[in-house]
Amino acid sequence: MEKERDCVRHVLRRFHELEKERRTWEGQWKEISDVMLPNKGKWSEENHNKGYKKHGNIVDSTALYALRILAAGMHGGLSSPARPWFRFSLKDKELENAEGIGKWLQDTQERVHAVLSGSNFYPTVHAHYAELAAFGTACFLIEEDRDEVIRCRNLTVGEYYLDCDAKGRVDTLYRTISMTARQIVQRFETYPERIRESAEKDSVQVFAVLHAIEPRKNCDPDKIDARSRRYASYYVLLGQGNFLLEEDGYEEFPACCPRWDVTGQDVYGRGPGMDALPDVNMLQRMRQDGLEALELEIKPPMNVSNSLRNQGGQFSLRPGFANFVDMNAQAPAITPTYQVQANLQALDAYLQQIRRQIGEHFYKDLFLLLTQSDKRMTATEVYERNAEKLLMLGPTLERLRSELFQPLIQRVLGIMKRYGKILPVPHLLRGREWEIEMQSSLALAQKSADIAAIENIMLFAGNLAKINPDVLDNLDLDEMLLHNAKLLGVPLSLLRGKDSVFAIREQRRREQAMQQEEQKTWQLLEKGASTAKMLSEVDLEGKNFASALLGTMRENAPDNPQPEQTERDTS
Repeated sequence: MEKERDCVRHVLRRFHELEKERRTWEGQWKEISDVMLPNKGKWSEENHNKGYKKHGNIVDSTALYALRILAAGMHGGLSSPARPWFRFSLKDKELENAEGIGKWLQDTQERVHAVLSGSNFYPTVHAHYAELAAFGTACFLIEEDRDEVIRCRNLTVGEYYLDCDAKGRVDTLYRTISMTARQIVQRFETYPERIRESAEKDSVQVFAVLHAIEPRKNCDPDKIDARSRRYASYYVLLGQGNFLLEEDGYEEFPACCPRWDVTGQDVYGRGPGMDALPDVNMLQRMRQDGLEALELEIKPPMNVSNSLRNQGGQFSLRPGFANFVDMNAQAPAITPTYQVQANLQALDAYLQQIRRQIGEHFYKDLFLLLTQSDKRMTATEVYERNAEKLLMLGPTLERLRSELFQPLIQRVLGIMKRYGKILPVPHLLRGREWEIEMQSSLALAQKSADIAAIENIMLFAGNLAKINPDVLDNLDLDEMLLHNAKLLGVPLSLLRGKDSVFAIREQRRREQAMQQEEQKTWQLLEKGASTAKMLSEVDLEGKNFASALLGTMRENAPDNPQPEQTERDTS
């Protein structure tokens, strides 16, 4: 019991430290949420499952639309469910081309893709991209599931607290959860008596639960129990004694917490939403001022004569309403206080400029590349025209690879191994380091520069070969093919290993050698037949040359023993 109390005190002390560190970010996050993603963000437990209207601060939805395009573009360009977007490889490239290794890597890759497709990963990561771009940091959990192998849970900004290790990698996650009494009874085995009573009386009453995930100090890899795993997991019921609901653990860090960009030793990241916030606020104010100016121009404030007071409030500016005034008065009874002549055309031009700037913050022109490009351009022309825009995403894509996709796939692989969803690792791969190569459309577009360079050197070498064919000896065509196949994302199972290629070439060499020997034999036979025919056509005193030559050969032959036998018999 004392150990549990110490654990609760440690978790609460660490939680208050992380809460204090995060406080300086919350103001900016709330402002971004108000004007860009009003449905995202959790700032108090009171908003649990409440359908409040949240779009009240948005007058112009340009940023909301741009974020939607960015999230959809990153989802389709980085992790599309319609095509393989990653592949497994080895640092030892010679081993990767060995017989059977490539097929095993391909099979494992396909199994991981199948698990991701069968779970809720893709809807989760789509929402993940929007928060990442807006707030600079995003987070979701990957939990084990008996039915679907994995189950993803998206966390919104304000709900979680992070910390990093000495290398700047996120390794600590604290989050607050709103759970009803009925959910607590279903989820945990131990809970206070008041929770059981509440579940029986009012199952929708909400309680605050703190979930803490952090590296375990005393990790014992030789033990298999949950309390000896690399990462500790604690569930603490907050309030009235702070009860420890569960202590568990994870073999891998279960959360993916990428940052768009990190400044110095900051734990939380900064994204395009923070850069676009001044323009978004200006757009909101100017759009509001423009609407007010248009309303003043259409419905200006009016000066009304005091003589109309006696009409009992029957004065109105509504269309078709009859106002009774004294027509004999020198001054009109109703006049505009002032005339507003707003230059709405100039205002609209400036608003369009700000909208374009906001779109550039969120790479709108890049992700709408195909729809906005000239339909007559070829794919090469489209790429060359927008190569600079794509390169701007290079650092972000590399950070996502190390902070989102690698932890994700390593976590999924670990769960699949424990569930027996992967074939046994080949003996040659045991103890080898794996690599995860991105094969998404955006990653391949960045690699296309290497493909273009290889094509250029091939063209240049071909031109030189017309002068001196020996120059082609400098090119390793097999390696070029394998390199381009990897850049283009060709499955390894479609490529033969080096042993198979060597056997095929050796068999082809033997067949060619046999064909050459047969061809030489036929050439000798044809040459002999042609010579005999030619000799038979030579006329020597009524005999052809061939017959004369045959007779001469018979005359010069050694004596036949048969005449001797005849002479002895005669005698």
